[in-house]
Formats: sequence, structure tokens, C-alpha cells
Amino acid sequence: MNATQTDADTSQASSDFLDELAAALDRELWANGSLTLTDVDRRGEGNSWETYLVSAAWTAGDERSSATYAVKRQPISGIVGDYDVAREVALLDAAAAIGMRVPAVIAHSVPADGGRGWFAMEKVEGQVPMPNTVSRIIPDAETRYRLGLDVAREMARLHSADPHVMNLPALGSVPDPGDTGKLENDKWERVYREVVDIPIPVLDLAFAWLDHRRDAVSGRVALVHNDFRIGNLVVADDGIAGVLDWETAHFSDPTADIAWFAQRTSRGRSPLLCKLIELEPFLDEYEAAGGWRPDRDALTWWAVQSLTKTAVGCLQAVDIYSRGERDELRYSNMAHSIYYSIGWLGNMLRDGEWGQ
Repeated sequence: MNATQTDADTSQASSDFLDELAAALDRELWANGSLTLTDVDRRGEGNSWETYLVSAAWTAGDERSSATYAVKRQPISGIVGDYDVAREVALLDAAAAIGMRVPAVIAHSVPADGGRGWFAMEKVEGQVPMPNTVSRIIPDAETRYRLGLDVAREMARLHSADPHVMNLPALGSVPDPGDTGKLENDKWERVYREVVDIPIPVLDLAFAWLDHRRDAVSGRVALVHNDFRIGNLVVADDGIAGVLDWETAHFSDPTADIAWFAQRTSRGRSPLLCKLIELEPFLDEYEAAGGWRPDRDALTWWAVQSLTKTAVGCLQAVDIYSRGERDELRYSNMAHSIYYSIGWLGNMLRDGEWGQ
């Protein structure tokens, strides 16, 4: 097949996807065949789903209506590995049911015959600050602090829900609370062995340490978002308007979400978690909202685990790029991001924060 044929096939596939999307929105919005897509903007953020902002217009009765939706489409390949539309929709529904601030799903398509599924959500108005932009987008330190308190409360809301009654069979059975460390470490060490070309000593040490200390978890289990941080939060009116990107959510130790929010790669040398708030006031607010706080040993275990799996995730991205599954430079450029995680692991080891 020549390049012209490949381009034509890609263009046809894109056209088919947009036709399917328009038809599904038309049905869900009772537009009676009047809905048209007026703008399609493929976004470049993130490293997982293909993301679009899609504007639509339709006639409702005698009036013309319009709206913009966020659409996530299964990628050809990605770091997560399995992009399950039904699973993601179920997670968003479950989160909404416990009062989480998440976008409502308008329509979705579960893939069949090797196709690529998608789901369309309401567009949550606000800004999505990143660690390197949050101080510019929210210049007032007190406002950032209040946002940090809001994160603590929203995280506690998620972790307070009983995982056994959340109706999430796609996530499998709820693990024993004492097994969360072993399950997580075994999973990521397996991925590491699959994608690493030359062993990285500090990661080998980290996996051995995590295995040896795998009982140092909190002894609790909850639905964890697994990427609860600046960059996945829509912010409006100085608070959370929406929590995004639930594709890696699973049942585990709730401490994992706290450690991820506190991770050094999202704050550098700042003492502020995601450059918003210090750890102790965050934990005070979390405990006030949820009635529990993790101990230092559990926080340390999950801090080391979060940096370790971040490094492995970067190795995965490079492996995907080298195999030609995602021809995107950001995947190859994640090779240099590996060293941030490795560097912080090394600094923590040097400073006696782990490894004893």
C-alpha cells in the first residue's frame, strides 16, 4: 500500500468516525436528523485517548441550539494498554453517583469488529492548569491553597465510597486491603521487565524495596482515580469544576492517590503538593472530610511506588514509539522524562527517605 492509499484510508476512517458521532449525538439530543458538526478540533494534550472538542448545532422545536462536547476516542495504541469505553463510562457514572464533579456522558460507542470506540461528554467550562502553569493561571497563593483544600475534600469523597457497592464489575473483584502493595508492585515490575532494554539500577532497587516493604500499606481499599492531580482538574471560580481522565482508576489503597498528588515530578523543589498546598494541611482537610489519614510509612511506600511507575510509564511510551505504534514525537520525548523520576528517587534515597 502506498502513502496516498494510506492517507485516503485514514481520511475515510476519520470521516466515518465523525459521521457516527454526529448520528449518535442527533439521537441522544432528539434532534430528529437536524444535527450537524460545525467544528472539530483535535487536541494535542495528554498521552492516552485521542481527544477532540466538537461543536454541534441542531434544531429543537422552532429553536436552533448549539453546544460543544469533549470527545475521547480509543487510540491505536497507548501507555494504558487497554482503552475500554464501557469501563470509562461506568467509572464516570459511578463517580457522579457519589457526588463527584465529573462531566456527564452524552453518548458513547462500544467498538465492534476491531473498530475504535468513543464517548462524548459535556464540556466542563474552566481552565486545566498544569504544574508548570498553575502559578501563572492562579497567581494568588491563598487561592491556590483553597484549591488544594478542595482537592483534599474531593479525594476524600471518592475514597469514602464503599467499593463493594459501586457497581463496577469491569474493575474485577475488590482486593484484600493488605494485598494492594503486592498487586501494584508485581504489575509494574512485570511491565518494567517487558520494556526495559538495559536494567536501571535505581529502579531494580526500588522494586526490591517495594516488594520487601509491601505490607507497609494503609490496610484500606477504595476506588482510586490513579491520576488525581493538576492537569486532570478543570478549575473554575477558584475550585474544582471537573475531575477528568478516569481510564486507569482501579481498586487499591487510597494512599496511592495522595502520594500521586504529592509526587515530586509535579512540584519539583516546591514544598507544595502540585504547587498548591503543603502536605499537613492537605491531610488535615482530607481527614476532616473522610475521617481517616494515612500514616507516614504508607505515604513513603506509595511515594516510591509512584515515582517508580512513572519512570516505567515513560519507558512504555518510548517502547510504543520505537515499535511504530504511535508516530508522535511526544512519545519519543518521554525518554528524557524518565530521568526526572529516577532523579527524584535517587535524591530520596540519598536523603534517607526510603531504602533503609
